[in-house]
Amino acid sequence: MQKKAAVDIGSNSIRYLGPNGERRLITTRLAENIISTGKLSDAAIERSIAALKELAAIAAAQGAKPYAYATSAVRDAKFGSRERFLALAGEIMPVRVLSGEEEATFARIGAGIADKPDWGLIDLGGGSCQLISEGFAVSAPMGCVRAKDICDKESDGSYESMREAVFRACEGLFRFPRIRITDWIGVGGTITTLAALSLGLEEYDEHAVESTLLTRERIELLSKKLHEAGDGARSRHPLLTKRHDVIVPGTLVLLYAMQGMGIRALHPSKADGLDGYYKYICQNM
Repeated sequence: MQKKAAVDIGSNSIRYLGPNGERRLITTRLAENIISTGKLSDAAIERSIAALKELAAIAAAQGAKPYAYATSAVRDAKFGSRERFLALAGEIMPVRVLSGEEEATFARIGAGIADKPDWGLIDLGGGSCQLISEGFAVSAPMGCVRAKDICDKESDGSYESMREAVFRACEGLFRFPRIRITDWIGVGGTITTLAALSLGLEEYDEHAVESTLLTRERIELLSKKLHEAGDGARSRHPLLTKRHDVIVPGTLVLLYAMQGMGIRALHPSKADGLDGYYKYICQNM
């Protein structure tokens, strides 16, 4: 049986999971400015296609066939940019565009709670945020890259102004089921990075991250501290090199979702939709 690899075409980054557990991440900002233009920019498409070619070459060297899925940026793109991107990407590897609910379901499988009806999962990406548990799956088109664009255009740069702009944009996008869940898993780069920062890490340690509990109060404090540090200081932090300008806006989206859903704390997890999709293709492709 041929080896397989999974590729996540996200709104902020494109990620790779290979047959022996190898992981790669290339930040391409595919969703950049999509809120104001409604389309994928030529530059973002070019960056993302180059990343897919690089990852396809890695898969070939490992004797694996790559299968990709695309999320919010591609799902929501208009004016022919979606079709153009998919045509170019399809020449490199098969690409499946996931609905928000499918994206949430694969994240739940990847995080290992598909058989835990009492657990919930929040998946915060670059272009969307998913909330899922047994009996419901909610997807809102708001993530760290989209929130950054909103902050750039609709705030004066102060923390309170950014918070107000992001929360205002989130209103009407999220639907919060009336259900009480005590235990929540949190996945996505914003959440795992916040967990690492809360521990004072300068080098990512997945075991330390997954053993911590990230409370809403701690996230709020981190968000304010990161904003006060300024973009220059954030960009020099080893964990924020590729995320320095989206970490605060992304954290504000997370706070809105946690507040609306009544989530007091999250158990961060590295395993997410990419892991779930890898399991799927190994079983079905």
